[in-house]
Amino acid sequence: MVTNMSQPHYCGASVDDFHTNYKYIHGYFSLIVCILGTIANTLNIIVLTRREMRSPTNAILTGLAVADLAVMLEYIPYTVHDYILSDLLPREQQLSYSWACFIKFHSIFAQVLHTISIWLTVTLAVWRYIAVSYPQRNRIWCGMRTTTITIAMAYVVCVLVVSPWLYLVTAIAKYQLTLDANGKTIKSMPLSQYVIDNDNEHITLQVMSSTTPQMYYNNTTTSTVSTTTIAPPADLGQRNITVYKLYHSELALNDLPLRNATFLIYSVLIKLIPCFALTVLSVRLIGALLEAKRRRKILACHAANDMQPIVNGKVVMPNQPKSCKLLEKEKQTDRTTRMLLAVLLLFLITEFPQGIMGLLNVLLGDAFLMQCYLKLSDLMDILALINSSINFILYCSMSRQFRSTFTLLFRPRWLDKWLPLSQHDGDARDGAGGGRGRGGGSDGYGRQRLVHTDAVSKSMAIDNLGLTTQVTNV
Repeated sequence: MVTNMSQPHYCGASVDDFHTNYKYIHGYFSLIVCILGTIANTLNIIVLTRREMRSPTNAILTGLAVADLAVMLEYIPYTVHDYILSDLLPREQQLSYSWACFIKFHSIFAQVLHTISIWLTVTLAVWRYIAVSYPQRNRIWCGMRTTTITIAMAYVVCVLVVSPWLYLVTAIAKYQLTLDANGKTIKSMPLSQYVIDNDNEHITLQVMSSTTPQMYYNNTTTSTVSTTTIAPPADLGQRNITVYKLYHSELALNDLPLRNATFLIYSVLIKLIPCFALTVLSVRLIGALLEAKRRRKILACHAANDMQPIVNGKVVMPNQPKSCKLLEKEKQTDRTTRMLLAVLLLFLITEFPQGIMGLLNVLLGDAFLMQCYLKLSDLMDILALINSSINFILYCSMSRQFRSTFTLLFRPRWLDKWLPLSQHDGDARDGAGGGRGRGGGSDGYGRQRLVHTDAVSKSMAIDNLGLTTQVTNV
């Protein structure tokens, strides 16, 4: 790749070394993450859609899981073809017309689904803030019907807002490559007339992956694009082939403000605004949780002072179990607060740098794009994929309701000999299992017990799944 020596240098050799070394393992790493994420999100959907798990919060989490699952499934063929099999496929198959069509679809589909995941995360934060700060209005403002409409609007609006500008700024361009005897690209010449007519230095547009709009940068497939005529190969080992690549559309090439608007929409609307909104909501939500904890302590102290029983003229101290129960509630709130901070940090680490770099692309131009943005795009991709696949661990770690339902559905009974169930999980299983063994009479009791437990768990919304935000979400 020929570099203009007059361009400013924004990133050093360390970024180049990282890009060169990481790209060889990105395909395998992302494939493993996508497979595990597909399994995890499938389990999330199965558990969260159970009748006893029905709630507005779980409906939003289900919408997130569906979006993340679609991103994982669609990313698998991309990473297999472009990274794992890139050195095994002939150049004609690597850059075939059918693959270029898939890349155009991938550039739109993955970004739309990731945007849906981001905005559902913000919706979840809003819902939880209302539940904690305005509990008396929570059922009115955040009921099941309102939640379902909001989820549907997130899917529809993101498709209508993101898809058109991605479709308009990209096009499939035809190229002729001259390869040496080893299959390496010697020269490249555009065959699409609108590309030839453009006098600027051309940069082939790559996929918009699950997180980042990118320009094509691949040392194995890209060389300096020249508009000069390529002479027939002088050596017998050389050959010419026709390939297809995703490139700027004619509209984007002739309209620089449109290209800049693309990155502005990406960086501001899709990344920075959700980051700021989630940060503000999460800080206020944490403050509301701490205020609720303070009020609970005051009420507990007043109850202890005003309602102490008197026996034989002496004040009797409250029973110890009540104090233990209050202490456990406080510990639950503390764990939820710490988990929210961890989730917020994960979201910001994943999304905020991408928004900043997209904004810098507009401000600093193609030099920053080529030197920094493209070489860190694989890293941003894998962070977003991990963020979209880790939700199952978050749910299991902070929601007893989720763990109980998952155990009831998937845990084999033979494990009980070596890994006994907790009393909570065991009672739910025994009730369900007993019904199956006695004609269903006790099954109703077991299900009622589980539903009762879930209802209690739902009533303690601030101590449950409600604060599991991104989840890129994704």
